[in-house]
Amino acid sequence: MPKICIITDSSVSLFPQEAKKLNIEVAPLSIMVNGKEHQDLINIQPADIIKSLKAGDEITTSQPNIGYLDELMERLKAEKYDHILIFTIAGYLSGTYNAFRLAASNHDMENVTILDTKSASGPIRHVVLEARKMADAGKTVKEILAYADRVFDNSITYILPDNLDQLRKGGRVKGAVATLSNLLKIKLCLYIDKDVTTIEKFDTNRVEAKLFTSILEDMRKRGFTAQTHKVYIPECNATERVESFKAFLLKNEPGTDIEVIVLPAGIAAHVGLNTYGVQTALKA
Repeated sequence: MPKICIITDSSVSLFPQEAKKLNIEVAPLSIMVNGKEHQDLINIQPADIIKSLKAGDEITTSQPNIGYLDELMERLKAEKYDHILIFTIAGYLSGTYNAFRLAASNHDMENVTILDTKSASGPIRHVVLEARKMADAGKTVKEILAYADRVFDNSITYILPDNLDQLRKGGRVKGAVATLSNLLKIKLCLYIDKDVTTIEKFDTNRVEAKLFTSILEDMRKRGFTAQTHKVYIPECNATERVESFKAFLLKNEPGTDIEVIVLPAGIAAHVGLNTYGVQTALKA
């Protein structure tokens, strides 16, 4: 059976102990808080970034430290894997994809496939966990990548921020989307998927429950059913909003498999407090 290594980045909210138990490598995104560098989920935790956001600290993020990736690739090369599969956060959201490419090139590693998932958080987590199971069951690299492509081609992310302050600071929203931050008493939903290269506006409404209806209608148009898809809800300090959406979804699509994910610093720093997302992932 081929020896396959599965790697991702910390945007998927796999904590070190969990990742080690699952035999998945997780490269931490770099987080700068008031000029001090931290490694996501290693020496900065979700609770820490919530505290920093509340305090108004200066926060920036970047791809995993190049030195860390070089050491990782050197170790993996020595461990003689038949193939290394790397699933990264969308290239237009982070430089992680290019950082992995550079690290693999520096070590002349030809048995590496790096996939820009054009996604974030839940769908990547979904694929990485399944990829590990498939590799352990003796599935080929080709079969694993075919499954990953199906999932990412059928996934979408809806983002429901409390406001656009953090997204605007990080340059993640521009133009017409950014101007929405000046509107009062408007609930906003953004989205990302494989066909866009920026965070785009999906819908606005004065009542959040009406955004729920718009999201579910769009999900259904894209083929969502409770039987065929899992729903991930990544969140940053947004428990009440998340519970409201969960209740709505389960009422309208009974039996939906829902997993709530606490966002790590690498994403929470950009979306801000009281923000959550809704993400679909094809089960098979």
